[in-house]
Amino acid sequence: MSKFLKIEKDGHILHVTLNRPERRNALSTPICEGLLELPALIDGDIDIRCVIFTGEGEGFCSGADLKERKELSREARWNYVELVDRALLEIEKIPVPVIAAVNGHALGGGTELVLGCDIRLAVANADFGLTETGIGIIPTGSIVRLLRDGHNGLNALLTYTAARFGAQRMQEMGFLHQTANTQDELRELATALSEQITRNAPLALRAAKQVKRELMAQQTAKAMETAESLRRTLDNTADCIEGLAAFAEKRDPVFAGQ
Repeated sequence: MSKFLKIEKDGHILHVTLNRPERRNALSTPICEGLLELPALIDGDIDIRCVIFTGEGEGFCSGADLKERKELSREARWNYVELVDRALLEIEKIPVPVIAAVNGHALGGGTELVLGCDIRLAVANADFGLTETGIGIIPTGSIVRLLRDGHNGLNALLTYTAARFGAQRMQEMGFLHQTANTQDELRELATALSEQITRNAPLALRAAKQVKRELMAQQTAKAMETAESLRRTLDNTADCIEGLAAFAEKRDPVFAGQ
């Protein structure tokens, strides 16, 4: 497992911490490769009954590493995009209940990672957003998951505006289940919920999760194919190149619809 993905087992609870605080826990290739290994690791340990995701430092996850992506060739860039998509989809394949304890910014792929979790908690000063249309692409997995889960209005607001929204607003819109005022309160809340979960029968927990996993997989596959095809097309546009350049140069992009 990557050093950028800390795995700590505490009784029946597995703590998974994104560990790139200097990059606000952006999804580097090593982190994504670690996420891909998680379901099999957990599936092989019946002692694990719950997983808690959080981020090291002040941020949860800033999404794809645009700096890493910008330096890649076109083909390597697309391979990286596919790796990120697969890693985030893999979260839903974890065979036990998963809690997101969002301790700060969760943007782009960070918001999508939260979408893959069963129970979503956040500190009050966390913010969320699907910022991809602001750099000329689309949030493939997030669109599919939000629409699949019945969040039509939320999908429209997040995707079309590329704006950031605070934890309170996200809770009001049904994205978050509960918020905490401080980091300490967030940890206490996540711990209390995980302990309540782990008191239950492990086989029953996994069976309940399996029903959800299979239903979601059936509903997601075709839509993901469409979204990924559109994403690949957008990845080669002048607008995408401009969006990435503007992000790196910390300026507003000028899109031409090309």
